[in-house]
Amino acid sequence: MSTSVKIMNRRLAILASSLMVGVGAMAVAPVQALPIFGTESHHEIQDILDGEVGLDGEQQNLLTGMSFNLGLSFDGMDLLNNPEAMSGLYEGDAVDPNAPPQGMLVYSKDGCSVDAGCGLKAIGLVNSLKCAGSGADPEAWAVCLQDTDYDAYMAATACTWGSCPGFALAEDGMYACSEPTGLNLLAAFN
Repeated sequence: MSTSVKIMNRRLAILASSLMVGVGAMAVAPVQALPIFGTESHHEIQDILDGEVGLDGEQQNLLTGMSFNLGLSFDGMDLLNNPEAMSGLYEGDAVDPNAPPQGMLVYSKDGCSVDAGCGLKAIGLVNSLKCAGSGADPEAWAVCLQDTDYDAYMAATACTWGSCPGFALAEDGMYACSEPTGLNLLAAFN
């Protein structure tokens, strides 16, 4: 065997053993990054408190905003420890379309309006965090809630008024709307 072949074989052996050591080290290294809360539907608030999962920027902003509106801690930890405090976001369980609310917590799109304080109270903190990426778009929230928790989606319809075609009940071609009488109904959209 020539000297150049021996050197080449030695280099290959060193490279192979280095790769094996590197792969072995990666296999036993602890995972540093936390998964984002809401990427797996089974996560709950306790998972955040335990450090099992983390919040992304949009989720943290929503938590901070709700906590601020409720007069709780700025970082949202008080709200995480006491999610029932969300009941203070809105007086009552439904919007009166004859005297709809106004202000910073009202979001509208294409003739459909929702009171965010009422809606977030209706869906709860876990679903609020899971759909936080929807921003200020009522239709995006409706789509997220339909996929995440259909019962929460239906509860949130009591917080809407106007013409809400973005809130379609996909399987029926029906839409969640509020009647001028204040009654919520499912009406076929033709």
